[in-house]
Amino acid sequence: MSRSPTGVDHGLTHCAIECRELDRTIRFYARFGGFEVVHRRPGIAWISDRTRPFAVVLVEGDEVRPLGPFAHLGHACRDHADFERLIEEARAAGVLREGPHVGDGPAGTWAFLDDPDGNTFELSVGQAVEVAVAGGSPRKGPVRRPVVGVMGSGDDPHVEIAEPLGRAIARSGWNLLTGGGGGVMTSVARGFTGRHPRAGVHLGILRGDAAGEPLPGYPNEFVEIPIATHLPGGELESDSRNHLNILTSTVVLALPGRVGTRAEIELSIRYGRPIAVHAFWHDAFPDLPRFDEVDAAIGFADRAVGRGSDED
Repeated sequence: MSRSPTGVDHGLTHCAIECRELDRTIRFYARFGGFEVVHRRPGIAWISDRTRPFAVVLVEGDEVRPLGPFAHLGHACRDHADFERLIEEARAAGVLREGPHVGDGPAGTWAFLDDPDGNTFELSVGQAVEVAVAGGSPRKGPVRRPVVGVMGSGDDPHVEIAEPLGRAIARSGWNLLTGGGGGVMTSVARGFTGRHPRAGVHLGILRGDAAGEPLPGYPNEFVEIPIATHLPGGELESDSRNHLNILTSTVVLALPGRVGTRAEIELSIRYGRPIAVHAFWHDAFPDLPRFDEVDAAIGFADRAVGRGSDED
């Protein structure tokens, strides 16, 4: 789960419910909500689906005052197929109490389940809490989200920072842009596309030959919008798609890389794009903002794009 840049929680963090047998309750929420234990001590377990920094705290005791019958925990399924599968499992297990119902407004389609102690657990699909929190009804007309370009090695994956950076970019509601190839490009895209729910998409600007066919290794499997080019160059040449990578990005984050990434850093300076570089590049570009951790990179991007200006 993510943490704030200071490492201290801020905002809504958890909901606590009572149960008689921790292991039995843990199994229920793992089965119907994909929750897993993130902390445990005698009589208490924290469980999370790891989609956000929020936990359900299970407290074991001899007496239980269930959450319900209407008060409930709500869990959104990934898609209709997932929802329907879980509803059938709940029906077969005898824990489906009510529904499914088609709700009004952002409620989506929902159903109530009973956990082993009678706490009410809602399964839903099609809810729009993110839209409601962001300002009400879905916007009409164009939605322009910042494009965060992540540049880095096409060979070395640097999974330890690239994947969590991708997840953090998705969590922030931004679009991700990469060169659509291997190495860092694949790692950050894997993290980004694995985040659910998310609003942004992954754009991959691909190296190609004169006929517009992508070069070998492009695009990787996580590119959602492939942008084909006839540009085979890999550095500062006029036929390098690196120019498009930088010009299309609202802000650039440079992870460890080689000559191609160095060229993209230089192009960011040339074109005046806000850029922060991983500590790997500090000696080569000592005057640029530097980050060592994901939180610092996201903080820089947040300041560069201006929080609240992502949907003009």
